[in-house]
Amino acid sequence: MIKSFLKYAFSTLLAAALLYWAIDKSDLRWNDIYVTFQQANYTWVGISILIALISHIFRALRWEQLLGAMHYYPGTTRTLSAVLIGYFANFLVPRMGEVSRCGSLQKTADIPFEKSFGTVITERIVDLLGLLILVGLTFLVEWKPIQQFLFPNFQLPSILTLAGLASGLIAILALLWVKKPVILERWNKFTSNSSIGKKIHGWVLGISSIQEVSQPSKFVFYSIAIWIAYFANTYTLFLAFPISSSLGFSAALTVLVMGTFGMATPTQGGIGAYHSLVASALGFYLIPLKEATLLATFFHGTQMALILLLGGLSFLLTLFLPKKHAGVNSI
Repeated sequence: MIKSFLKYAFSTLLAAALLYWAIDKSDLRWNDIYVTFQQANYTWVGISILIALISHIFRALRWEQLLGAMHYYPGTTRTLSAVLIGYFANFLVPRMGEVSRCGSLQKTADIPFEKSFGTVITERIVDLLGLLILVGLTFLVEWKPIQQFLFPNFQLPSILTLAGLASGLIAILALLWVKKPVILERWNKFTSNSSIGKKIHGWVLGISSIQEVSQPSKFVFYSIAIWIAYFANTYTLFLAFPISSSLGFSAALTVLVMGTFGMATPTQGGIGAYHSLVASALGFYLIPLKEATLLATFFHGTQMALILLLGGLSFLLTLFLPKKHAGVNSI
């Protein structure tokens, strides 16, 4: 109990400190934020909110595929509600989103927590792969200015160093392959005789569900569509303000990547870290720090308002949804 309280207190203080630092260094005032919200073009804001909602639906549909691979069929209503509740929980307690969404499906669809949690881990691995691709694409598109701005003294490692690292990695993989029978034997004993092992085994089953999805092409489509929606959401928010409306696709890509890193920090909904990183990214495109921080505050604020509204409504919905066995199809 005390440990949980200390973690929550630390994340709250970290969020407050990062947010104060971002606002203080840009010399913002409450009136500046108020004026920014007044100046926004809410037609584009509305479009960005619609795109964000579509991204959540894509995520729910992709999760349904992973659950279906284990023969669990909670239905889109329950799955989407669980996804939104997870986002809602992340704005209250960092890293509670994954637990909350799995807990929601356990309550509404009777899906074992450890198995749905395994599918969430799979999702996170796929998301990480997508993020790495975006980071690589960002560096490919903007490498020269990024290097001059962030890594002015950076030099690529020598070929000999890279060859040594590759050789070491190959040697480790070869050793694991040779020891595979021994590793599998110990793994089976661990998962059979230990309660912790059984839980981990459930997670592994969930993670391996990606191999059993009925339509792999659809899974790939949803995964790509999620990131396209995130990108479109960022770009349409650019169009809502005169100062950022002239920024191109490459700027939206850079801000998306930096914003994603900000949301991943151990603070409630990425508060503070998102503001600092996105403001820095906008500064890279010559937007003054004060205006960049105002834009970051607006971008984050629209996301937070949408999640708190939809997540809260989803939580209320689960109170009235009848519990069902996940093996039975539902709307």
